[in-house]
Amino acid sequence: MLQKLFSKLVVLTALTLPTFGSTEVAKAQNTYGATAYSPTSDATGISWDYATEKEALKAAVAVCNKQSEGANDCKALTSNSNNCGAIAVGKGGAGAGWGEDKAAAEAQALAGCSELEGGKCKVQLSACNN
Repeated sequence: MLQKLFSKLVVLTALTLPTFGSTEVAKAQNTYGATAYSPTSDATGISWDYATEKEALKAAVAVCNKQSEGANDCKALTSNSNNCGAIAVGKGGAGAGWGEDKAAAEAQALAGCSELEGGKCKVQLSACNN
C-alpha cells in the first residue's frame, strides 16, 4: 500500500512542478519544502523555507517522527521549491500536494488522498515557501 501511495505522490508531484522557464522563478532565490508521513501512527510533517531540498526533507521527517508517538517510521513523501505544500490524511494513507497558494496545495493533497482506499481525508498541514 505504501508503494502504491508513493507512486501516486510521485505522479501528483510531477504534475504540479513549477515552470522553471519563467523569469519570475529564475529571479527568486529557491526555497524548499517537503512533506513526510508515518503509516503506523498517521503522523505528518511538513517543512518550508529551507535553502536545500535535502534540508527540507530531513526537517519534514524530523517533525513527523516527533509527532509519531514513538513509531519513528516517517518517510519523506514529496518536496518542491517556491510553492505551497499540503498533506492530507485519511484511513487509507496520505496524499500530498503543491500549488501556487495554500488552497491549491490543499485541493491537490485532498485529491491524492481521496484516491486511496478508506477515504475520509482531511488536510493535516499546509505551508508556503517564500
